Amino acid sequence: YFSLCGWYPWYSSVGNTLGNSWRIWGDVNGWGSVYTAAQVNAKLFPNAGPGGWNDPDMLVGSSPHAAVYNSPEQSRTQFSLWAAMSAPLLIGSNVLNMSTWDLETYTNAEMIAVNQDALGKQAAIVHDTCPKLKLSSIKPRHSVDFNPKRPSDELDADVPECEQVWAKPMSDGSVVLVLVNWNGSARNVTCASSCLRSAGIDASHVLAYDLWEHRKLGVFSSVVAQLGANGASASIRVKAASSSSSSASSSLASLRQNRRAAAGMDTVSLS
Repeated sequence: YFSLCGWYPWYSSVGNTLGNSWRIWGDVNGWGSVYTAAQVNAKLFPNAGPGGWNDPDMLVGSSPHAAVYNSPEQSRTQFSLWAAMSAPLLIGSNVLNMSTWDLETYTNAEMIAVNQDALGKQAAIVHDTCPKLKLSSIKPRHSVDFNPKRPSDELDADVPECEQVWAKPMSDGSVVLVLVNWNGSARNVTCASSCLRSAGIDASHVLAYDLWEHRKLGVFSSVVAQLGANGASASIRVKAASSSSSSASSSLASLRQNRRAAAGMDTVSLS
């Protein structure tokens, strides 16, 4: 396995002739650079596949003992996106005294299986309210540019208040959706019928499974994630439902939603 480190997106188009993975942007040093690396990588998804992968840099955990870190929700969102983008899952934070949260994040076997799926497709954006970025207008942020005294909220301020849904096709015909609230207050993020069609699901209803709660959610026509503020996300695996199973009860989903909301957690409901 040969990994290239060059910090520029042009590596992506020729990467397969040079190695097995290639850095496509600057170093991830906070939530702002997680956002930028993801947006850059979104433009490069056709170049990734079995044997060669876009590398948007290492995972930043939530440990305050590390030189750089994100909030717990942000660190889990990064892991979810990196898994869906078929990116190398390399921990770039302090592994000493790792929190239970980070340990659960980095050992989620179902999300790791998403990353390692044999089809080898990188996730693409299928719903997007974020500003459109031009690669030529963004300056890569390298380690030498990082100022450890820079307030973390200033890094977060680099991230627009917007939402996205990413979709990764899987070898069994299912699709993994990562729904993201990049910044700002809590919001509902929806993958409705047009979004599901863009994700490759040609059916009126889907079977849905929560990859972080490790449970079946039911059969519904759209996915609606009630996400917390500033970088929260949900990762839902969906596949086409048969017509005989499309009459699932939305009241059950509402009950689950209310219970989770009462506990102050991100919720996923379907309708």
